[in-house]
Amino acid sequence: MPRQRTFAEKLSTLIDSSRADGRAPHSYREMSAAIERSGGPAMSPAYLQQLATGKRINPKIHYVEALAKLFGVPVTYFFDDEDERASGDAPAVEAKLMAMRAQELSPQGRRQVMDLLDLVERYERAEREGHSGP
Repeated sequence: MPRQRTFAEKLSTLIDSSRADGRAPHSYREMSAAIERSGGPAMSPAYLQQLATGKRINPKIHYVEALAKLFGVPVTYFFDDEDERASGDAPAVEAKLMAMRAQELSPQGRRQVMDLLDLVERYERAEREGHSGP
């Protein structure tokens, strides 16, 4: 089974391919400025370089969203591997994205999300068992 590519490897691939065809900024400074111009979060050139080289890992979801927008790829590019796509493991990708989003919530917000998940789970279980409500 092939090893899963890291976030840094995926980001570096995007940077290298965009530099090769001239689609995106060529330096980390230009990337940082382009993200900021498009309304994305402030990302320093040093932080971008650290993400691309693997010195920093697990960026917050709003940084991932900004990078995906910059390079014109879906956010799932950074989490979805060919193995997961081939096996149809979309739920694993969705779970990763949900977990990243939850990290940025307050403790109260995370509790509310968990309460909502519990409610949805009860509702779906009741539907599977042939009942009309949660």
